[in-house]
Amino acid sequence: MKTGKEIKTNKFKNYNVTFGSVNNKNPKAIYINISSWAQPKEEDELSYTSSIRGLNKKIRQNLFNTLSEDSDSLFDKNRTIVDLDIRESGIRYGKRSFMSCEITLYLYNEYSITTTYMKDKLEWLTDNLVKNVFENNKIFEFNKKKN
Repeated sequence: MKTGKEIKTNKFKNYNVTFGSVNNKNPKAIYINISSWAQPKEEDELSYTSSIRGLNKKIRQNLFNTLSEDSDSLFDKNRTIVDLDIRESGIRYGKRSFMSCEITLYLYNEYSITTTYMKDKLEWLTDNLVKNVFENNKIFEFNKKKN
């Protein structure tokens, strides 16, 4: 029996973004899935391990700071899961590699994902993350499609 809800947004030019909950009737957690194709901006970088780790850290830090600034936050800033998936082995200059970032946010109270307030909150949080982390990245350029 499927009880989850998923909402896709086309607000972001270079990113595929989906919001969802596992259980729409009794939501305890909400997820944000951001996917894109990452392409290195310069060819002099040989090992991308530290770049990917730094990107993961920036996502976590920005998420924590954004949730801390929000006075009426629905989410517990101390209970977040960030799963950044980008394969280091396939990254080369001139070639795009798939990047997926899934963020799980735990709610203080049960709040439906279908409400306008929740959609606005999730879009605001994602917009902040995209502008401050992905768009300002010095190593990678992100695109919606592979070609």
